[in-house]
Amino acid sequence: MKQYLSALAKINVVLILLVILAGSVVRSTQSGMGCPDWPKCYGLFIPPTHIDQLPQNYKQIYAHQGIPAEDFDAVKTWIEYINRLLGAILGITVFLQLLSSLYHWKQDKTITLLSIAIFLLTGFQGWLGALVVASNLAPLKITIHMLMAMALLLLGTHIAWKPKIISSIVSNKKISYFIGLSIVAVIIQILLGTQVRQEIDQLAKALNYSQRDIWISNVSSIFSIHRSFAHVILLIHAYIIYIIFKTKTDLSSIKTITYMIAFTLFLEISAGIILNYMDMPASIQPIHLLLASVLLCLDYILFLNSKPVKA
Repeated sequence: MKQYLSALAKINVVLILLVILAGSVVRSTQSGMGCPDWPKCYGLFIPPTHIDQLPQNYKQIYAHQGIPAEDFDAVKTWIEYINRLLGAILGITVFLQLLSSLYHWKQDKTITLLSIAIFLLTGFQGWLGALVVASNLAPLKITIHMLMAMALLLLGTHIAWKPKIISSIVSNKKISYFIGLSIVAVIIQILLGTQVRQEIDQLAKALNYSQRDIWISNVSSIFSIHRSFAHVILLIHAYIIYIIFKTKTDLSSIKTITYMIAFTLFLEISAGIILNYMDMPASIQPIHLLLASVLLCLDYILFLNSKPVKA
């Protein structure tokens, strides 16, 4: 049963990453209002594929705060629908994880309590998603939505990759401190990126999604802070990688995770460079966020294995 719970938890982490990716695709394609109502889409459980399936006054029917619904676009509608569908699947698997965790209450109450927290937080995310739609994509609600997604990712990772044996990669607390620092830094960077994204979205909308070459130059100093902070994250991770490979350890899994962190960090920085110097291509924006989320996940797995733990 423990192996089943661990496998289910890992599936949930993958689903959380997919939901984050899907949400970013929604934003980069301006599909947030592809389904103007919630939980249905244009009043349907299976969204329409052609405007003929909608009433002629659909813009007034699905207006928000007196603002008519956007022109129907089947691609945007289905992008948003897939995003919601992934969220619904995650809700089901999270519930199954909660039921499975009840069998471990006597052995490890923490796992059950964390599973309950994930279940409740997933429900809160669904409710918050409805608020985001109802508010016509209010920036603050989008930021909170992202923060909750990061919390879900960390909680899910804890259950999925919690060490089952006593292990340690170093004999002091220094490495644990820096890995913890890297986790905090990545979360801050993701939130900074969310703020940059909000400004870019507002500017892009004002320019009718044209003139991409002037988007970055017209963003506030938050972009410069976000770009400069990437150097801090690079230095922290470089130090962690140096210490781990300097330390003699027989734990091949630790080195594997470290290699994955280094590769993910390389890809993430490369994506950032492309966004900066190639006028914010829409296809790279979701990848940039996904890589940051994967980096956060890997950092936390490394943190879990960076100090002695009980089975």
